[in-house]
Amino acid sequence: MVFPVNDKTLVVQSNRLIEAKYKLSIEEQKIIKILISQIQRDDEDFRDYEFRIKDLAEILGITHDNPYVVLRTITRRLLTRVLEFSNPETNTLLQTSWLAGAFYKRGEGTVSLSFHPYLKPLLLQLQSYFTKYELGQIMQFKGQYTIRFFELRKSFLDRNKKTIDFILKDLWEMLGLKKGEYKIFRDFKNRVLEPARLELLEKTGKSFLWEPIKQGRGGRVVGVRFLFDDEDKTPTDKIIEEQEQSKRETRQLAFITEETHTPEGEAVAGLIEVGVSQKTAQTLTDKHGAEYVQEKIELLSQRKDVKSGAGFVVSAIREDWRDEKAEKEKQKQEEKKKREDEEIRKKELRRLKDKYEEFKKEVALEQYQKLPDNVKEQWKSEFKNNQPFFARLLRKGFDFENGAFRAFVMQRLALPTFDNFIEKNDVRLSDNDRLLLSGI
Repeated sequence: MVFPVNDKTLVVQSNRLIEAKYKLSIEEQKIIKILISQIQRDDEDFRDYEFRIKDLAEILGITHDNPYVVLRTITRRLLTRVLEFSNPETNTLLQTSWLAGAFYKRGEGTVSLSFHPYLKPLLLQLQSYFTKYELGQIMQFKGQYTIRFFELRKSFLDRNKKTIDFILKDLWEMLGLKKGEYKIFRDFKNRVLEPARLELLEKTGKSFLWEPIKQGRGGRVVGVRFLFDDEDKTPTDKIIEEQEQSKRETRQLAFITEETHTPEGEAVAGLIEVGVSQKTAQTLTDKHGAEYVQEKIELLSQRKDVKSGAGFVVSAIREDWRDEKAEKEKQKQEEKKKREDEEIRKKELRRLKDKYEEFKKEVALEQYQKLPDNVKEQWKSEFKNNQPFFARLLRKGFDFENGAFRAFVMQRLALPTFDNFIEKNDVRLSDNDRLLLSGI
């Protein structure tokens, strides 16, 4: 049975699932929500949910000429994603993949997806402590974290909680962020919090305000407090005013935007974050330069015993403090990160190359199927003559699905080159990328 994809179907899930620890791309999240929307209230077990590939491509906004290739890549990646949930009530830890499998029927243009059985308590026969909304509400989002904050907001408002505090470590883990992914809080603000807040406000008219929870004289950020817009009321004048003030401050402090992303702005923002006044921060940056200031801010991150972050950094700037151990460690970490980034890039390029090979094979199959029968028979005859060893092994006949014959055929077809493929998919490769590719 092929399931229709309807914006009006309800996504119903346990609040525990909303607060679980995981990280999915925007496409992966939408696929999961589409699957959840197919669950019926009285279902006692998961079913195989079959969809037309063209329907999924349309609702996911996939514009590629061959949506099957794109969707297959997404589901393969989704099969490796891990969800983690700790339940203090039962003293248990759940670690599970989202999907039990994905089954494609090429001839019918469909794919069947099924949830992992471990997810049953979080999705089936929910009587209380759950959140529901229409599927179409989240399909409009583009940001990776917008759906997460949309669900958090709705979940807590349904529990009559308009304000909630998160320890920074807990928030990081819930969003699936790596331990050192955002060492500077403003990066988290500009790449996670603000994009999600602004997209929610723009597309739903409802969003949230947030403020950092600071600790100690240095003002180190240890948590985030969220204030969610009331579901039934429009934002108050105070909230609008605060939002506008936040925008003004963002422009004024030169936080990361397309117009104001400068080294000087980064340095000033870093000083303000550790507790230095805006005027002093600007003066120090103008006098000593952005790179020098950033070096001294970095010294603070290497110290655990500093009581006043502002005092430490200002003294470090004025007196040119140096920390050889920290510098060596920094260099070591930079080299390590460079190696790790290169390995990550190799994996990405390897996947890109695999996608090209799959795409080339698909195109070859389409071209081969359109060939006249006499040409196919002629090529088979040539293959037998040129490959007597394989010919003896293939006495019962063979066709395109045979790897050796397929390779023989593909040499005779006009297939897209790798450069054709990356240009068609709007992929840009650097000289270093091509160098890495040559070794894969």
